[in-house]
Amino acid sequence: MKYLVQVETLAGEQQEKRYQTYREALCCATNYAQYKSSKIIRQGEVINQFKF
Repeated sequence: MKYLVQVETLAGEQQEKRYQTYREALCCATNYAQYKSSKIIRQGEVINQFKF
């Protein structure tokens, strides 16, 4: 696991997804049609945070 994406859905549910590449993680994290907010974490450090 290289990147962990923590997302909050529009319904308020928390989810975690794992991706091997930053590009895949970024595509998931910026899916504003499904998520309210998201964080991309690498090695325990938040490298991006989005709120829609």
